[in-house]
Amino acid sequence: MKFGNLQYLWFLWFIPGIIVFYFWAFKRKQKLLERFVSNELKERLLFGFSPGRQKLKAFFIIVAMLFAIISLIRPQWGFHWEEVKRKGVDIMVALDVSRSMLAGDVSPNRLERAKREIIDLMNIMQGDRLGLIAFAGTSFLQSPLTLDYGAVRIFLDDLDTSLIPVPGTAIADAIKKASQSFDQADKKSRVLILITDGEDHEGDPVLAAKTASENGIKIYTVGIGAKGGAPIPVQGGGFQKDRNGEMILTQMNETTLQKIALETGGSYVRSITGDLDLENIYKDITEKVEDKELKSGKRKRFEERFQWPLILALIFIILEVLVRERSTRKLLLIFLMLFALPQTGRSGIFKKDAQQLYDGGDYSKAVQKYLDRQMEDQDNPQLKYNLGNSYYKAKSYKEAYQFFSDSALKGDKTLSQKSYYNLGNTSYRLGKLPEAIKHYEQALNLNPDDADAKYNLEFAREELKKRIEENKKRQQQQKKQKQQQQNKKCDNPNANKQQQKNEQKQGEKQEKEQKQKDGQKKQQAQEQGSAQKMKKGSEKKLSKEEAMRWLRNLSENRKKHLKRRLRGDGHYQVEKDW
Repeated sequence: MKFGNLQYLWFLWFIPGIIVFYFWAFKRKQKLLERFVSNELKERLLFGFSPGRQKLKAFFIIVAMLFAIISLIRPQWGFHWEEVKRKGVDIMVALDVSRSMLAGDVSPNRLERAKREIIDLMNIMQGDRLGLIAFAGTSFLQSPLTLDYGAVRIFLDDLDTSLIPVPGTAIADAIKKASQSFDQADKKSRVLILITDGEDHEGDPVLAAKTASENGIKIYTVGIGAKGGAPIPVQGGGFQKDRNGEMILTQMNETTLQKIALETGGSYVRSITGDLDLENIYKDITEKVEDKELKSGKRKRFEERFQWPLILALIFIILEVLVRERSTRKLLLIFLMLFALPQTGRSGIFKKDAQQLYDGGDYSKAVQKYLDRQMEDQDNPQLKYNLGNSYYKAKSYKEAYQFFSDSALKGDKTLSQKSYYNLGNTSYRLGKLPEAIKHYEQALNLNPDDADAKYNLEFAREELKKRIEENKKRQQQQKKQKQQQQNKKCDNPNANKQQQKNEQKQGEKQEKEQKQKDGQKKQQAQEQGSAQKMKKGSEKKLSKEEAMRWLRNLSENRKKHLKRRLRGDGHYQVEKDW
């Protein structure tokens, strides 16, 4: 177990103070009662009053305060590992420590003013690695690249003009030393800030700057000192003179410093009043030079447990309010209710937050938690990114796509890069391969070193190419089958003719059958009409000649049928005439 705010530990001294106060208050009250009334009258006036319950209320107050103080101290136990990444730029500062830097045209002198400005630079740096090189007639690596700014400051304080015995100002050698001091395996995010009066005596600094630019180093030059020059003080008083007894003035070569900065894509700043303007230089570095990962690792993240003592403090405060000095019924009822709660109910008081639910794999509840938080902070891009992750894990890809899109547009550079990467994954899950490829490319534009984005981009491209080829093969196969059917018809014309003849015969046969059916229907209709006429004629007696004339008009089948019908009829006999 550990504590997060040990500065509140001294609040525990209030507990014995409150205990002493209650002891004094109870005794004082007892003495006042004895002075006011007698023992017999006191029992009548204070009927039902219990000093024990009054002391119990005081006990609840003391315990509640104790747990409240423990909650302020923030007890922590249990932990999980949290990945920590640190990004920034490698910045090497090369400081001129030649004797000309003792010139007093800048207060107190050029060297001291430059050292103070470098300290101010360290105060505004944000996670970048810093190194220090001292140079005069030669150069020396005073402090390698490090994240420990305190160590760099110790080396900076020790710099003076007596550190390097070789006189002169070898700017080219300082540039070469800085190039050698950077990480040779990684040529990204490297900057050199060169602070000098520009009076170069040897070497070719412009050529050295060109070589540094090829190695990915951007140089910012700072010329310090007056343009007309200044005398160089000497130890013991006075100024440095030449052989003729004339005073030597240190001259600043601005043209060389401008060429060095222009060759590497940096910038040149001339300082007259002593203000080196390193703050603006650092702002330009953060805008134009891409960060790289300088350090990564894992650290223990202890779980906060202040909720437990805080809940206990609230419970005891509520008990103190509900307990009456004249009755214990409510107190007993409260205790029974608390301890009658099922185990799940008591443990459910302490709800997990959204991140804990997400880490535990309960993504649906994590979504609800994040949605509740979004009602309070709707424009928070980090919250939208977390919602997108929760929806993605819950396999709700359409909702995840929407939130990743919002966080990609409104987040910072790091958050946008992660959002575009996750948009690529979500688009792939939705089957939108062209969109997935586009989002992976956007993620790589923001962070070209993202190995996962590179792998997924190539995978999506191969998958899209594979699907396009499969679609082409399917179309070619269908076209081939269609062509084969057409060729088959052209190769066997006799079979086609025979098929046409068969179809024609079949049509003629069906037409003939239809005509026969139509003739039969017509004949039946005529017979029915004749039968109806005969039925009408049967109502009156016919002569033999009329009956024979009518019978001649009937068909043979109808005659037979009529023969059966009319046999035995009382009007006439037709069988004799057949």
